[in-house]
Amino acid sequence: MPIAVGLDVGSEAVRAAAVETGGTPPALRRFGEVPLPPGAVVAGRILDEEAVVRAVGTLWKQHHLPRKRMVAGVAGPDVVVSRIVVPSLPEAELQELLPELVQSRLPVPVEGVVLDYVPLEPTVGPDGGPAMALLVVAVPREVVETLLGVARRCGVEVMSVDLQAFGLARGALGAGPAQEGEGSRAVLDIGATLTQLAVVRGGSTCFVRHLATGGARFTEALVSGAALGREEAEEHKRAIGVAPAGMPAGDEEPALLSRLLTRAADELIAQVGAALGEYRAEAGEGLPGRLVVSGNGARLPHLAHRLGRSLGVRVEPARVLDRVAVGRTGLSESQLLALQPVLPAAVGLALWGSFVTSPAGRPAGR
Repeated sequence: MPIAVGLDVGSEAVRAAAVETGGTPPALRRFGEVPLPPGAVVAGRILDEEAVVRAVGTLWKQHHLPRKRMVAGVAGPDVVVSRIVVPSLPEAELQELLPELVQSRLPVPVEGVVLDYVPLEPTVGPDGGPAMALLVVAVPREVVETLLGVARRCGVEVMSVDLQAFGLARGALGAGPAQEGEGSRAVLDIGATLTQLAVVRGGSTCFVRHLATGGARFTEALVSGAALGREEAEEHKRAIGVAPAGMPAGDEEPALLSRLLTRAADELIAQVGAALGEYRAEAGEGLPGRLVVSGNGARLPHLAHRLGRSLGVRVEPARVLDRVAVGRTGLSESQLLALQPVLPAAVGLALWGSFVTSPAGRPAGR
């Protein structure tokens, strides 16, 4: 059975999942994570390549991961993900015209990015003729080259570089062919310095947004607002959490800390709400039927409840283990259950080759 490895380079840690992809369901064979020093990766961008190389090398050595068939994820505010409508064209012509079609949507010259796209659905163009909606992804070339350089220095063979949000959709939502009558679904991954939103409709990821904020913002709120040290702020953050929706926090300890955390939470929720508003305007439909939350930031007590009540959407935790079998990972059942918030990206990236491909033979953003 083929085994692929998904690599998730986060702000606080590098994580990898080895998944046996040939069976039904796929089977998780290995999972590991190695912490990164603060500032090595911020909002998806590698700033300290040496630190990431050391962490990835340690990750592969400690967890005996395969050195072939690795899929690495890219993410961040510098990554442009945009829906466009183009005339129905043969694949070769579309590939040739794509740079010209998307240049106006890019903040940098098209020569400085790596372009790819996912076909969404047939539609009608402005002239009334047959057209196709695409989800176009443009990644700064230096981001891809840095990631490939890390893998090369660690002796790991890269099978593909994928948008991390596509991996999150596969891992957290089991994104694939839609069930009859099923509406859109979404995953919200709250990392330390990056929050990612991906909406799936009809089996394909059709909308992605990157927000340059995350769990570190809650820690900073306590450091600056309550004059706490960083370690103390982390402890209080995990113990206290935000106020549940409809329950205001007071002014005394520990309610004061809860108020600071709640204010930071509402700032994040407002940004998520604005992104979902963009999706509704673009898709011409209501909110997704459910929102699955993942990432270490999703562990903050009461955040999911406040998120759901504030946005008016059903919120669920990520349950990757409901969709994959578990082999001899070296981890206990309780350890794996505790890791579920951070499993989706690495597991979903490893599943890159297991979904329906686009006309060019690429696994689509499923």
